[in-house]
Amino acid sequence: MMWIVLVCASFCELGFTVCMKLSDGFKNKKFTVLTVLITALGIFLLSTATKTLPLGIAYAVWTGLGTVFTVLFGIFVFKESRDRKKIFFMCLVVAGVIGLRLCT
Repeated sequence: MMWIVLVCASFCELGFTVCMKLSDGFKNKKFTVLTVLITALGIFLLSTATKTLPLGIAYAVWTGLGTVFTVLFGIFVFKESRDRKKIFFMCLVVAGVIGLRLCT
């Protein structure tokens, strides 16, 4: 159950970074407020997950999946590059997350 909470927290990382980009340097108030709210939700979910999951593993998974989700979002929505090296290293991050999951 806490792994699902942790994945949801990682999606909040995606939401935070996208809203931060759309806030245009915190000039757009709507996206600035969303950035703060989604960040708070993500930290709340992370803290909930750490009640049963080890802190180091939870944090690594949170940031790792958040990074992968954000890069994929950038590729598909913001039309960022699909460089093979980028995809390869994202696969390594996912492999690391799977490895950490197998350790708990």
